[in-house]
Amino acid sequence: MQIIVAEHAGFCFGVKNAVRLLEDLIKKGGKTYTLGPIVHNQQVVKKMENLGVKAVDVDDISEGNLVIRTHGVPPDVIERARARGLNVIDATCPFVKKVQKLAQDLSSKGYTVVIIGDPNHPEVKGIKGWCPGEAVVIENEEDARAFFTDKRVGVVVQTTQTEENVKRIMDILKEKLDLAVFHNTRCNATQQRQEAAKKVAELVNVMLVVGGKNSSNTKKLVQVCQNVGARVYHIETAEEIKQEWFQEVEKVGITAGASTPDWIIKEVITKMEEISKEMENQQREVAYDDEISELAEGKIVEGTVMKVSDKEVLVNVGYKSEGIIPLNELSNLPFSSPSEIVKNGDRIKVLILKLEDKEGNLILSKKRADTVEAWSYLEEAFEKKQTVEGRVIESIKGGLLVNVRGLRGFIPASHADLKYVADLSGYVGKDLKLKIIELDRDKKRVVLSHKLFLQEEKEKLKEEIWEKVKEGQVIRGTVKKLTDFGAFVDIGGFDGLIHISDLSWQRINHPSEVLSENQEVEVKVLKVDKERGRISLGLKQLSPDPWDNIEQKYAIGQVIQGRVVKLTNFGAFVELEPGVEGLVHVSQISKKRVATPKDALKEGETVKAKILDIKPEEKRISLSIKQALDDEQPPRKEKKNEEKTSVPREELNVTIGDVVGDIFKKDENNND
Repeated sequence: MQIIVAEHAGFCFGVKNAVRLLEDLIKKGGKTYTLGPIVHNQQVVKKMENLGVKAVDVDDISEGNLVIRTHGVPPDVIERARARGLNVIDATCPFVKKVQKLAQDLSSKGYTVVIIGDPNHPEVKGIKGWCPGEAVVIENEEDARAFFTDKRVGVVVQTTQTEENVKRIMDILKEKLDLAVFHNTRCNATQQRQEAAKKVAELVNVMLVVGGKNSSNTKKLVQVCQNVGARVYHIETAEEIKQEWFQEVEKVGITAGASTPDWIIKEVITKMEEISKEMENQQREVAYDDEISELAEGKIVEGTVMKVSDKEVLVNVGYKSEGIIPLNELSNLPFSSPSEIVKNGDRIKVLILKLEDKEGNLILSKKRADTVEAWSYLEEAFEKKQTVEGRVIESIKGGLLVNVRGLRGFIPASHADLKYVADLSGYVGKDLKLKIIELDRDKKRVVLSHKLFLQEEKEKLKEEIWEKVKEGQVIRGTVKKLTDFGAFVDIGGFDGLIHISDLSWQRINHPSEVLSENQEVEVKVLKVDKERGRISLGLKQLSPDPWDNIEQKYAIGQVIQGRVVKLTNFGAFVELEPGVEGLVHVSQISKKRVATPKDALKEGETVKAKILDIKPEEKRISLSIKQALDDEQPPRKEKKNEEKTSVPREELNVTIGDVVGDIFKKDENNND
């Protein structure tokens, strides 16, 4: 029987400190008293009484040392004790003192103080006594539903409360009260002790919780362990333990409350070890009795292989003579030699076929024992939905034949893997983890699925991924699939997506320009959406953004050279550098009017353009090819003005007569 002791069991810091104070006072001599029991543990209190320390009330004594116990008291009690001339030593737990001060502060500010805890517990009474104003104790959900006030409320918590009880009460109070302040003052040590006890209780069949029956924190430990389904026994000492609690129990857990000393825990552990040894001896005696009991035909027994030959196998099962396993009763699996199945010294189970044959031999069958055992194993696994393991022995039409502990099972082709596999021959000889789909002993029918096992494992991996993967984290993965819109990357059993826009700062047409399938790559987790089952990844985020300090690299008015990467109806996108693009509006492409950018430009073409505007916050740069061309044209040379004779306008009014008139006059004279 395995015994597991939970961490953080036993004395907490506050109790250790209080007991140490008492022991120091005892050594110094003088009368020493405690204001009530120092802790909620009868054994510790009795031990102190034997050393001369008595538990008293303030009014019972008029001299000596008075130790305030770990639970604390209201301030007026301490004042009364000092007024009586007593030497007061305050052993209040530091965590409890913190709650007292918080409650006092809230009450002094006019808040109604709500204390989540046991109203009859000394710690809670002490906390309430530190509140000059209204203070209310709420123990459970019923109290929470019944309480109401229209004042502002401040909440503190008894240090030994369970997290579950605090949460349930707070859920109710949040809905109906004006909660101004909430101090979750559960003790860290209490929380650690409860968590450790819970973990152990989940592993064991029986849980022993050691501590005073009137101890609040020990009662809470009992409740925590019961909540996970363990069978729990609350004891104060080892003397209370009963052996019948542990019949057919494999694992026992032990934890202890904050007021339980180490010596009591050690006594419990010692007692459990003694019980374990005693039960082990009893089991050996029963096993021995079973071995020497009368053998019967049809009974399955265990024996040792004594000899393996080509004709038979001899096995010692404690009978007057060694039993014989004929070769046809050795295994459900095909074999060429018996030594492939068993070897000398092996412990095996066999079914008794005949106590004595005609020659007086004990005839055994390993094959039939395997079959009976295998069916029991499979039926239990099927009922509990457990995983079994089998070896593929043959690929047949429609699926695979598999051996599971000597039984032949069938895996349909559709259940061989997560995806359909056309050629199943590659599975032959492999050991597979399987889930049982159908089981019928009468029809000797076993139908199994490797696919269901893989799906279950995938879901487990998903849950691990949700816990492990956080936004902003850089992780390593393997590219599984490339699509037009992005790349799927396996990050440990779960595929995250890198959208094409997050692959590169540079414009790309397909993820294959950046990644290839089966490539290992580091990626950044951009978003984790558990509700939708999606994890968004980024690759470009691991390299500097080319837009950072863009104004230091480019300036308005600068003429750059770039490559046309995309044409649209309204303009052309020009790449200045990988990841940085500017837009040339259609009106800025050419001096001539163009209907669409395609009339003047081609994708891949190199052009010069002038920077008109830069907007880093919008990642936008406006460009102009037209203005870049203007800047390149040399200025026109002015022609020298030719000298012209200025002619008065009136001299331009010349008629033909004015020019040739004299000629006509000469002719007239000649005719005369």
